[in-house]
Amino acid sequence: MEQAGITENNSNNDNKSSVIVLGDVFADLVCHLDGSLSSEAGGDTRLVHPITTMAGGSGLNTCTHLCSLMMAPTTTTTTTTTPSSKSSTYSGGGEGGVSLYTAVNESDPYGTLVCNHAKQHGFDLHNCHPDASNKSTGHCAVLVANGERSFLTHLGVMETFEAKDIDTNHLLQSTASSRQLYVHVAGYYNIPGFWNGQLKTTLQTIRTETDHHQGGDDKKKKKLVTSLLCQYDATEAWDGQLMNLLPLVDYLFCNEVEVQKIAQATKSRQAQQSEQQQQGETMITDGQEDYDESYWTDMATFFCQQSPSTCVIVTLGPKGALALHGGQIMARQEAPTSVENPLDPTGAGDAFISGFLYGLGLDDHDNGDGDTSTTITDNTSSSNGGLPRKESVSQALRYGCVVGTSCISKMGASNPAPRGEIEELMKKYAS
Repeated sequence: MEQAGITENNSNNDNKSSVIVLGDVFADLVCHLDGSLSSEAGGDTRLVHPITTMAGGSGLNTCTHLCSLMMAPTTTTTTTTTPSSKSSTYSGGGEGGVSLYTAVNESDPYGTLVCNHAKQHGFDLHNCHPDASNKSTGHCAVLVANGERSFLTHLGVMETFEAKDIDTNHLLQSTASSRQLYVHVAGYYNIPGFWNGQLKTTLQTIRTETDHHQGGDDKKKKKLVTSLLCQYDATEAWDGQLMNLLPLVDYLFCNEVEVQKIAQATKSRQAQQSEQQQQGETMITDGQEDYDESYWTDMATFFCQQSPSTCVIVTLGPKGALALHGGQIMARQEAPTSVENPLDPTGAGDAFISGFLYGLGLDDHDNGDGDTSTTITDNTSSSNGGLPRKESVSQALRYGCVVGTSCISKMGASNPAPRGEIEELMKKYAS
């Protein structure tokens, strides 16, 4: 695959990259409907396939697709306890590769399902809430029909999972030898314990400690890149003080519905606080369907006003994706191919993010002069005081669109495509 700079073997992680995902896991009860998603009260809708229970959730899906891109799955099935005894770890055999910090009930069937999935697919699952036996592992009914999907979600233990449950000392110790640390927050609006400044404190700690341990040699400094997927807010408040968190986030991921709802809700709150809309201030119209160039420029301007350093990545379904930064459209990418009848769109956004991060170049590679750098060097990360390079973001968008497209032809959100399929789709951009 072209210039990804990712090794397939994580057994020696010195001078390599570590990916930490802080996020949600769910058991997905996948229901494929024979007809539309809506049904009259008291009615009945046929299912075209048996109901299937699969491991899911944005955090788990992202880790699964990343591991599929980065390395062959291992068969390690050990269970360990971290030195702090604050969490238990289900090891997929990765040493500093991909790790998920989340919350499950280890004693119920859904918890067993997701923990076994992590072992099978080669990433470490750190259960930050091992004593939550009074709540079930989160689970949801996934309703799929006519290429669309909808969810009925029970948060379970995710409802009591808080950012303070994450053992940042363990997180930093386990990634101490890595030259690059990627921290991705998955499913922000699914985790109330991350809202209203709680996650901000955790991210500030990670950044402060990372900066504190930097050496004097620029070539040996650890690079920190942070990203966040908002997820659909079932409360429809679209707040959780997300805007206050953005200065700590290098890449914000939303789909076209989510980005509009966030902008509109934020505008409404700001207008209420100032008692009137400021003259000349960008307005984002709720329910707008004609997403033209001026619309996205206005959206870019709005997010630049909130956090100039954050690059906003918007997924557009079959239309591809775009990147907003500095008050303008930074890059745009079409999907590699048109899929007329997607089997299951569930998890396509998570798959896109995995491809995007992979495309940025998650592992260091040797440039031949002793300097190990990545495809996102030259201070691409705002964490390092720089701006994202258009070339790097454009490549990342291509990988994101490819992995997202491959996902919708598979049943289940955590069912990654073979590497060969990814490579064939990437070739379409070269033709």
